[in-house]
Amino acid sequence: LAPQGPHKYWNIFDLLIVLISWAEIAVALSVLHNGNESASGTVGQVLRIPRIAKVLRLCRTARFLSSLRLMISLIMKSMKALFWVMVVILGILFVFSLLLTQSVTEHIRSASFDLDAARLEGGMIDCFGSLFLTMYSLSQAMTGGRNWGEYARMLTPVGWDAVVLLMLFIYFTAFSVVNIVTGVFVDGAIEMAKTDRSTMVEKRGRQRVEIAGQLLELLIDMDSDQDGSITLKEFMVAVERPDVQDFLTALDINVGQAATLFQVLDVNGDGVVDIVEFVDGMSLLKGEAKSSDIQILLMQVRHLISIIGAQDSPPP
Repeated sequence: LAPQGPHKYWNIFDLLIVLISWAEIAVALSVLHNGNESASGTVGQVLRIPRIAKVLRLCRTARFLSSLRLMISLIMKSMKALFWVMVVILGILFVFSLLLTQSVTEHIRSASFDLDAARLEGGMIDCFGSLFLTMYSLSQAMTGGRNWGEYARMLTPVGWDAVVLLMLFIYFTAFSVVNIVTGVFVDGAIEMAKTDRSTMVEKRGRQRVEIAGQLLELLIDMDSDQDGSITLKEFMVAVERPDVQDFLTALDINVGQAATLFQVLDVNGDGVVDIVEFVDGMSLLKGEAKSSDIQILLMQVRHLISIIGAQDSPPP
């Protein structure tokens, strides 16, 4: 249980869980020995509460399940966005609830209004009698906890303006706020998934293995004599086939100059490309040239120019 390395906090967490379990066992033994079940039972219930934290150990095993680990990571990283979403929703609820509560309050204070009749008319006071009740009712209408049509019927005696205000709230939250919030969370999850280091490494590893398998199948297909390597003649014949051209084009490999491509693949210059040379060479040639590749090439060209210039210069 050395509290060192990346797992030291999990080790400390496991130690606390074990200590709590031992304390619970000690309480159970004291109950059997003393027979005081009332006090010991209360202490035992208190000690059982931290055991719920064992659920958090799923986060430790989740690293072996990439999809589950990614979902948990995205949920944890989206807490900040969730906080601001709640702030925005509470602000919208407060504004609309304040307007509806004022309308209902003015209707209640009118001389022709009967309080008992209001309770009979669908529970207007129970749903819109205060700012808190109005916010709670609107949150139910927004999340589907209660049909907003019932609230519209309750507000009918108040006036058409209250009903229209309720409808505006529903339309605004259902078609605007909810969709915008969903889009923000989806975009944020996609961006975080792209920038997740372990996910990127795992994805690239799977892609390399898949491409290597496809290139190996291509080499076997090109190898007409089945000796485990291909010659320039075999390579030139194979690249004339439409299926091979389509496959190499899908890998962003230019087959316009097949002879030059074969020379690039033939690292040791023996005129034969084996499995390792073919797979490694094709993997490096796959895709478009990046800025780093161009800079490395320029550096190598400058180095060659300096070597040639040093050889051509006359001795002093």
